[in-house]
Amino acid sequence: MKTIYTAGGILNKGFVGQISYTVCLDREYSEMDIFFTFDKQHYTEITKEIREDFIAACKGKYDSEIETEEQILNAIQGMKTEIHTIATMDDTFIGGIHKQLTKRHMHYSPDYTSEGCLPQESLHGVIRLTLVVFNVIQDDTHYEITLSVNEDREGGSNV
Repeated sequence: MKTIYTAGGILNKGFVGQISYTVCLDREYSEMDIFFTFDKQHYTEITKEIREDFIAACKGKYDSEIETEEQILNAIQGMKTEIHTIATMDDTFIGGIHKQLTKRHMHYSPDYTSEGCLPQESLHGVIRLTLVVFNVIQDDTHYEITLSVNEDREGGSNV
């Protein structure tokens, strides 16, 4: 596989939104892999600041108080950064992954298509990669998305 596109960035705490990347394939391909990765899905340690921010948010936003330390810890440990990936080809949905994995592949080939992806007879035209970000729990959350295609010229035609 040959990497033809790589993009990435840094997300800040509280970001919610969509980020899209558009790639125009130079010809028809029989195989394509989209790889997405990000870091900081969960807190690795619960600091005093994280704990205090959580308690303040519960009091301020929800007018609620957490009764026990165990409830506070369970709630914070359950928090996560959530990012889904969606791919379209010429504005037609060809796949999406909603599993909470920090590394995921969306693979398309004549013999195999990743779970959540629709088999394609050929890969051509405009590929749009969309990250749907529902929640980022920590500043400086890095992400990267890479699109790779087969290098052989068999069966492909110029688009």
